[in-house]
Amino acid sequence: MSIVYTIDMNKHLALCLVFACMLVISPVAALPVSAQLSFSLNVPLLSQDPSIGQLVEPKKGSSEAYTAEALSTPYSPDWVEKFVSKDVQFSFIRTFDKELALLLPQTMFSLGKAIKRQDTVSVPFRYGEEMRYGTFVWIEISEGRYTLVSITLNP
Repeated sequence: MSIVYTIDMNKHLALCLVFACMLVISPVAALPVSAQLSFSLNVPLLSQDPSIGQLVEPKKGSSEAYTAEALSTPYSPDWVEKFVSKDVQFSFIRTFDKELALLLPQTMFSLGKAIKRQDTVSVPFRYGEEMRYGTFVWIEISEGRYTLVSITLNP
């Protein structure tokens, strides 16, 4: 009889512990994953965008900072000289001249986290009142210096 009583008490104790853990964990589990992860970090995470991914604040010298500067600067021959690789300037102007003249400068934009590949860095962004999205593809030419090689603009 005492063995059965001990097993039943252990079941009740285990069940109570499970319920107590659920009461503590369930409010946190109801939060989005990014918020759950931010509890373990010293800095808060910015939100997630369905089209461009994790939103970021640009840091000086980063490809995100170059993208922010390029988006906020009026399109001109100086813009091309400053941001576009000399190797592709002619074809770049022929391909993107009208789009960039209409696009730049932007006052409203959000930047996504840079995606680093072997030779390039892609920085997704949202822009304008309609919050369209696009990507600037950069090549790092030296530590903290980038040159633009391609643009994608989506409707």
